[in-house]
Amino acid sequence: SHGRQVPVVSNYIKLIQKDANMGVYEYEVRFCPTIDSRSLRFQLLNEHSAKFGGTKTFDGVVLFLPILLPDKLTTYVSQNPADGTQLEIRIMYKRKKALQDCINLYNILFDRILNTLNFVRFKRKQFDPSAPKVIPQHKLEIWPGYVTAVDEYEGGLMLCCDVSHRLICQKSALEVLQEAYRSNPSSYQEAAKKALLGSVVLARYNNKTYRIDDISFDMNPMSTFKAKQSDVTYYEYYRSHHNIEIRDKRQPLLISIKKRRVSNQAEPEDLIFALIPELCYLTGLRDDLRSDFHVMREIATHTRVSPNQRVMALEKFCKNVNGSPAAKKILEDWGLQLVNTPQEMIARQFEEEQIYFAKNKVSAGPNADFGKYATNNQLIDVVHLRQWLLIHCQNDSRVARSFMEFLERNAGPMGVTVQRPTVISLQSDRIEEYVNALRENIRAGVQIVVCICPNSRDDRYAAIKKICCAELPVPSQVINARTLSNDAKNRSIVQKIALQMNCKMGGTLWSLHIPIKSVMICGIDSYHDPSGKNNSTAAFVASINPKFTRWYSKAVVQTSREEIVNGLCASLINALKVYEKENNSLPDKIIIFRDGVGFGQFNVVLNYEIPQFDSACQLGFKNYKAKITFVVVQKRIRTRFFNAGRDLSNPQPGTVLDHTVTQRYLYDFFLVSQMVRQGTVTPTHYVVLRDDSEFTPDILQRLSYKLCYMYYNWPGTVRVPACCQYAHKLASLVGESLRRCNAEELADKLFYL
Repeated sequence: SHGRQVPVVSNYIKLIQKDANMGVYEYEVRFCPTIDSRSLRFQLLNEHSAKFGGTKTFDGVVLFLPILLPDKLTTYVSQNPADGTQLEIRIMYKRKKALQDCINLYNILFDRILNTLNFVRFKRKQFDPSAPKVIPQHKLEIWPGYVTAVDEYEGGLMLCCDVSHRLICQKSALEVLQEAYRSNPSSYQEAAKKALLGSVVLARYNNKTYRIDDISFDMNPMSTFKAKQSDVTYYEYYRSHHNIEIRDKRQPLLISIKKRRVSNQAEPEDLIFALIPELCYLTGLRDDLRSDFHVMREIATHTRVSPNQRVMALEKFCKNVNGSPAAKKILEDWGLQLVNTPQEMIARQFEEEQIYFAKNKVSAGPNADFGKYATNNQLIDVVHLRQWLLIHCQNDSRVARSFMEFLERNAGPMGVTVQRPTVISLQSDRIEEYVNALRENIRAGVQIVVCICPNSRDDRYAAIKKICCAELPVPSQVINARTLSNDAKNRSIVQKIALQMNCKMGGTLWSLHIPIKSVMICGIDSYHDPSGKNNSTAAFVASINPKFTRWYSKAVVQTSREEIVNGLCASLINALKVYEKENNSLPDKIIIFRDGVGFGQFNVVLNYEIPQFDSACQLGFKNYKAKITFVVVQKRIRTRFFNAGRDLSNPQPGTVLDHTVTQRYLYDFFLVSQMVRQGTVTPTHYVVLRDDSEFTPDILQRLSYKLCYMYYNWPGTVRVPACCQYAHKLASLVGESLRRCNAEELADKLFYL
């Protein structure tokens, strides 16, 4: 395998099977005569649990034990408490579960362990309320915690354990309601719902979390509910059960609805909780906090964890589990033991990459950063600026003049000739003024439109992009005047804009040596509207030249998965036609990097999406069958690894790990492609779902890394291959601003950068 060997330590901890005779044994439990009540079945079986060790998992029919009972059929006799009649409980041995079938049970065990250690659960993460980090000036506290997942890997059964944090406001829901009333008394109820619905709150008296689904303004703490014996007020209930005196007796109640499974019912029933606002505290990052730079910087000082701190937290986790008799017993009862230290392995690091410009070759260096070379080397394919539009507001005339001067002065070292644009000065910054100016001045021959806007506004940006990307197709550059307000920084800013403009017009900035022939590389990513109101967008990007420096890009706006796949197949056929025109032949091999696919969607991709691409090749071209390699790219993962040694550090870019912590039943690897100076780097996970070309793992790993250098918006590496980053950028532009497909005239340019 290629690359220098480097020892690394990961955030995986080995789980050892201590006793070879122990495991997970499945039994079927039958009651004769039949008992319909699930709770009664539990009660009757529990009477005998001591006879088979006491440790069990039972759902009413299926029983799991850590031991093998002596007989294939074990019978116990019990008395039915309802009528005193005798009944038999028959426990029949079915099978010993394979390791991969026990994963769910082992994950439940770790939930129990963290519960034993008094951690509080938020979805799939667990947090320690006893060790908060307090930010008093913002009334915030941060709870440290863990997210854990047991799975079977190439190195055996392991726990992946990562550090996590949860933000808790020291502000009660009642304070939020009071603020809503003060700011808008006439529409208080509407404002209150807007502020609280969908929020997750923490009730400090039991450390449980609830999602707020409604607010009942008809109820207050003096309202009653049915207790076991009689009706009782909420006020009285909290006083007698939790020793809490509610101060505000007129506050409305928060409503939270949780689903609960009920025996003999297909549908779960709603469990409704009425909560007291003054006892509930908001959790998570609210929008007002997210938009406050100072708050976010303060939070980051506590949540940005270095490799050293991360490994210390993992070792603390192991120590807490193995040091608690109750937690340790949960594992021992199932024959398991958690090792005390994180897993160490040998990874590989690729050599430094060489970056090729038109007349020069430079090394990207150990940090994979060549920013200082990008603006003073001649570009590979230059597009000279001869006929272009510059639109700005009258108030920004000085900024516009400064931009033109800097552009003319600094484009020379890149090999770009800049002629004066047609300048259009607008009376105001109203959207209609920009729209009219574009419609009146975009005509044949215009290479690019530059719009300088006084500030950042989504609606104006969308209006400009709709005209330039769909209605009157022309590359466009929107610049916020504020970014050009500092003369000291303008030179470097305008240089970057010049590079971007050249790309958008079809230029090529740099290249790498990628020694594979007759290959088309594709990237796919999707954008889903967070509000759920608009259709999803998928973007397809494909290389159309041998050096992988020019790309065909198309977006698909569709409602269903089927329509999206159909749209992607049509995009592939179009890309192949452009490739054939450029190269006088079709590619022998197609490599597709697919971003945005979770483990649960692998079967759909494998059995539905990939065969559709096969069919598309055959439908679009006579007697053509390309060899398809399909690689899923995953960014949101919990895997971390660090350079081993006394001072743990982030791995260098180009570090690959393809064993021990990789999936046992998949062809996958982890790749660190970026330099991270603060916190911990997150590797990218690559899963090869199909490989007709039978590339060696080495080729796919090195190709994936080289492609991380080919994103022309950044003179260094990005986290994913450039084709995926381009697809992400296009899908976001279309999903957020255009809401329609881009014009075919722009498809062979990186117009969306």
